[in-house]
Amino acid sequence: KKVDSTITLIPASNSTFPLFTVKFRNSALGLGKISVSEPALTVHSSSCYLAQVETGDLGDVYKIRVSCDGVPSFKGWHLKSFHLEELHTKQELKFECNCWLALKREDTEMVKEFPTVNEDHKTLPVYKYVVSVHIGNCWGAETFANVYITLYGKRGDTGVRKLHTSLTKGRKFQRNKVDSFLVEAVSLSHLQKVVIGHDGEGYGAGMYLKMVTVKESQDSDEEWVFPLWNWLDTHMGLCETVCEIATV
Repeated sequence: KKVDSTITLIPASNSTFPLFTVKFRNSALGLGKISVSEPALTVHSSSCYLAQVETGDLGDVYKIRVSCDGVPSFKGWHLKSFHLEELHTKQELKFECNCWLALKREDTEMVKEFPTVNEDHKTLPVYKYVVSVHIGNCWGAETFANVYITLYGKRGDTGVRKLHTSLTKGRKFQRNKVDSFLVEAVSLSHLQKVVIGHDGEGYGAGMYLKMVTVKESQDSDEEWVFPLWNWLDTHMGLCETVCEIATV
């Protein structure tokens, strides 16, 4: 099948078009995604961009994810709306986004998710998950590397998220410190596991991770705990910089 996607956006400045991902649920395939990246496209002023993607049967699209992380020289832009149309059946899905994707704006978000809105199904809520990274108290436990995480639940995943801006003051990921981050995503239902790791940048990049804890919001009483108590290091502990941790 061929799917047309139209994105209306207002760039903060001339910038490279980001990656977008459409998440869907299919009775035969389970959860899946399609991704489009056009790194060569530069957008100017208020624009509308059309992409055509050829796929198998998507089933029920339940959310879209737009990511600007990793786009070179990206300064941010305002996403107005996203329009998805299946060319054979003419079935349409429209997402009114009206949000900024930029680190220097109030949301400080480089990745956004939007649930499908239709009359047949209840619209899924969007949560700002509070992800807390607990660093150990042993010598050399801290890291200056870039840290990434993916949350997995019964209803899919967040995709890989770089942990940019800590809610805790001071330098991130230091010895015996807990840094908390907001990860905005369409509801994942019950969380099952996380995948966390770093890119190994900087001298002594390995870190000793006690655990990751996640709450659905800053006001939530429920908390998921993902214990590790081990090194994420190429020469110590797991001898890996990325690991998967199941909840307890």
